[in-house]
Amino acid sequence: MAKKTLRNSKHLVELIGSATLPSLALLAKIDPFAFLSILDASKPEDSARSTLIDDLSFVKREAITIADGEAVRLLQLLRFRTEALLEYAYSAIIFGNHPELSTFEHTADAMTRLIWLRVNASHIFDQIETIYFTHHFHGHKKFLGFSVRDGDGRDFVWTEEVSQKLHEGVGEILKLDDEAMANCEIIHFEMEESDDAGKRRLHYLVVYHPGKMRALRQMKDQRRDLLLYIPALEATLVYDAAANKVHVLSERQSIAKRLADRFSLIGFDKPLSKQPVDAISYELAMLKNWVDLKAAKATGALIVDAWVSSLSVSLGHSQHSITLSLANSDDIWRVTSEHFGQHNPITACRSIWEVKLSFVVRFDHETETRALDITVGQRGYCNLLTLPDPRLRRCGEDILTSLGVMKRIELAKVGENLALFQAEMKLLDLATDEIDGHLLSTLSLPTADLVAKGLLKKKTPGDYITVPVEDDDGQAGFHRLKVQSNSTRTWAQDEVSGQQFDLTEGDLCRYALDKWYLRERLGLLLKDQLVDRPLSPDEHEPFILGYYRMGNQRLPIALVSRLWEPKHADKMDSALRQSNLGLTIVLSTTVDSPRRFLGPGIVIPVNTLLIEHDGEVRLDLSRIEGEVRRWQNAAITSDTPYLIREDARNALLVGPWSDPWTLTKKEWVDVVAVLVDAWMSQKKKCTKLQLESAANVPIRSLGEFFRGAPEWKNYIRGADGSNRPRLWELNIGAVDYPIHESNPSNHTYERTEAPGMAT
Repeated sequence: MAKKTLRNSKHLVELIGSATLPSLALLAKIDPFAFLSILDASKPEDSARSTLIDDLSFVKREAITIADGEAVRLLQLLRFRTEALLEYAYSAIIFGNHPELSTFEHTADAMTRLIWLRVNASHIFDQIETIYFTHHFHGHKKFLGFSVRDGDGRDFVWTEEVSQKLHEGVGEILKLDDEAMANCEIIHFEMEESDDAGKRRLHYLVVYHPGKMRALRQMKDQRRDLLLYIPALEATLVYDAAANKVHVLSERQSIAKRLADRFSLIGFDKPLSKQPVDAISYELAMLKNWVDLKAAKATGALIVDAWVSSLSVSLGHSQHSITLSLANSDDIWRVTSEHFGQHNPITACRSIWEVKLSFVVRFDHETETRALDITVGQRGYCNLLTLPDPRLRRCGEDILTSLGVMKRIELAKVGENLALFQAEMKLLDLATDEIDGHLLSTLSLPTADLVAKGLLKKKTPGDYITVPVEDDDGQAGFHRLKVQSNSTRTWAQDEVSGQQFDLTEGDLCRYALDKWYLRERLGLLLKDQLVDRPLSPDEHEPFILGYYRMGNQRLPIALVSRLWEPKHADKMDSALRQSNLGLTIVLSTTVDSPRRFLGPGIVIPVNTLLIEHDGEVRLDLSRIEGEVRRWQNAAITSDTPYLIREDARNALLVGPWSDPWTLTKKEWVDVVAVLVDAWMSQKKKCTKLQLESAANVPIRSLGEFFRGAPEWKNYIRGADGSNRPRLWELNIGAVDYPIHESNPSNHTYERTEAPGMAT
């Protein structure tokens, strides 16, 4: 029989060479290593190992492949915090009073103890392997971070109920069939971890379900090599109470977010926060000029050499681009200066599109150097997030950070300072979720600070800019202008006014803003003053933030924005009228709001509640109480109707009704004023023509005229008994026309009184 060729067993051979013979004999007890039973332990160690390795060529190739993958699982745990992992495992088997505990040699070498765990306590081996992978993938694109909304750093409590709910949730999210669900297991364990900030306790939740284990292979130094083994786990969740963060190791971002959200809801009855976690921004503009790349710093490594191997830039200010690639490690700035002189494409470009940096590094306590190539793109792409080696990944991050190319987002404290809070309110008051740099500059917003604090996310340059405008009536708005450019200049022109705007790269850059996160931060300034706060926010404005206690009243607190935009303000007015909330405090992000009322609510600009102390800001809701009392005193029920005008478009109708009627449109105010005057003059009735004359608009029907305010029938009624009245009057007292029993709809009006506000 011909001898088989030994293939794909490099890691298995390494394992045989590093483990003791008794450990290898023990390893033969589990199926993947059953063929190790051919080991002859009676021979001298060197002879026994050599014979065993030679005999591997007679083992089936499929069995060797599986065993080689399993060998990687053992070998890789020797590379990172091995003793700490084994100490955790030892405490776990002692706590569980493992039946084979007496055979565990606590002082044996690391591989001997790892093999014992793999054979006798596979679930604990899985746990320490999970810890290893969690650290290995930290900073990798598969390792995603989330934060618990309103998190208070409470500890996670693992109970049977929590286990069952998570089991059901995981099965739903991963779309497991009945068989997979029955075999799915969620393992929970805790472990202390130390860092510069001290010790903290982490909770690990590992999800296992039947699946094909994969051995991923890569090309390394022109040789095939086994990539670090990934076991059949679909996701790992790590909860850090001290940092109020949930990290998820998962292949897909959508799955990771759903798993983290379900964990947060089950564990804390709270949804995930919208705040960015582990967010990064990149700045390439500095590379237009010479940068000393060799001066970069990295913890635990020395930069031996560094250069720019490739640089893609815009061709002047045009839409074209040019890529400069060097054949060696020359200085790209010197090369381009010598060859292009005053027409250097790097210094003359509008923006840098992509850069490829090459470094030669040597890690501490190592003699060999390693190559590290880093690619960073204008769109926020960086290949560091895909590097399989965690040491190179961390080294690259340190290098880019020291150069100023990579900047980690440092989240701003809520209410950190007045200027930042006012900037947040301006962002919330915009009509879109995207803003360009030119508009940010026009609104005097600190762009760099907002990006650095995670309140804006930098995107690629756009082909338009936004400018604020006013119409003939003084109504504010925004207008988009097309960006134009040639080889030396970029500009935009307003075709109406003829005004030109010279633009820089910063003006063209677009920024995404997450209004959900901004509203969440605003809510945190109010949470201690509100009761019955909703678990999850409303999907649309007006957003109900909770209720404010004022004496024996519970006043709803709503949040709206963009009251400078008439259509949006009318939409908010209609929504609040139909909400049946009664008297509502409507907080507005619009500073100079033209609206005094929205539906049955009083509009209060957020900035009027600000209190600044020692540089920090807070919101004081008690400031609304005086305004509420003034409104309630003015709205006392009386036998005589009268109209309280705040201005031309804001008024309050008070009379013999259970609730006053807020009027928020000029034409509404004018029509109701005519009806009040007619009632007070004893004429009482008004014709449709008189109402149209007062409103200065055609009125097809009062239902259409008061669209958005269905409660109008409580205050106005037809005055002639017709199905289509030609005369109208205030709805006070009994009608003075004959009532026909066959047509009760002529005189019946449904009253939609607001619910009581007392507790």
